[in-house]
Amino acid sequence: MKKTIIAIAAVAILTIGNGFAQRGNFPNDRSYNHQRVDNAREEYEINKLDRIVNLTRKQQNKIKKIENKYDRLAVGNRRPVSMQQRRAWEVQKQHEIMAVLTPKQQQRLLVYERTQKGFPQDNWKRRG
Repeated sequence: MKKTIIAIAAVAILTIGNGFAQRGNFPNDRSYNHQRVDNAREEYEINKLDRIVNLTRKQQNKIKKIENKYDRLAVGNRRPVSMQQRRAWEVQKQHEIMAVLTPKQQQRLLVYERTQKGFPQDNWKRRG
C-alpha cells in the first residue's frame, strides 16, 4: 500500500511540473505583443525618413497609420502567414508610404538610397 501511494505521489509531482512548463507567451498567442519595441522602431524609422526628406506633421501621421495598418495585419492573422505574403505586404506598405511623399521628396529619398553603401547600382530603378 505504501509503495502504491508513493508511486502515485511521484507520478503526480512529475506531471505537475510538466504542465506548468508548457505555459508561456508564444508568437501565436494574442497576449504576446511587443508594442513598445515596435513603436520605438517605427518612430526611429519615421525620424530617419524625416531627416532625409523633411516630412510634414501630416505626412508623419499618415505614415504612422500605414505602419499600424500592416502591424494589425501581421498580428491579427490567426493562420500562419507565409514569407511570400509578408514580402507582398512589405512591398505594398512601401508603395503606400511612397504615395504619401511629394515627387520632390520621393526623388530626394531615391537619391539618398542610391548613395548608400551596398545599394545595387546596376539594378536601380525608379519605384512607381
